[in-house]
Amino acid sequence: MKRLKISLPTGLSPLLAFGIVLAVVLFAMGGGIFYLVNSPSFTNPSGTSLVNSSLQDQYGIEMVLSIALIFVGFVGFLLIYESTKHVYNASYATKLLWLGIVMIAISVILLHWMMISKATWLYPWAR
Repeated sequence: MKRLKISLPTGLSPLLAFGIVLAVVLFAMGGGIFYLVNSPSFTNPSGTSLVNSSLQDQYGIEMVLSIALIFVGFVGFLLIYESTKHVYNASYATKLLWLGIVMIAISVILLHWMMISKATWLYPWAR
């Protein structure tokens, strides 16, 4: 069986290719495709909440917030990975590790808050 070999086009750096793939994944995971297909309003007309309470609807600002929070969590994982490279500088590695953990925790907590306010039927204690 012949192996499939995938290579980047000439002139495209791996970092740029990674950035493009990351942007596409963040857009898709953040609800960008739903926003393009349904074209909902960008903000809440009444201005009371950033998150639409219906599971089938979404505001544009909700998409932006979810993309930003997923990116913050991703950067947290990158900081944790970077901390493993600084074994001989323990102080710097510890700072990177804690900053990464805090960024991931903030991202997860806020994304869960968005989900709880969106699907209150899943979380009866949140009503």
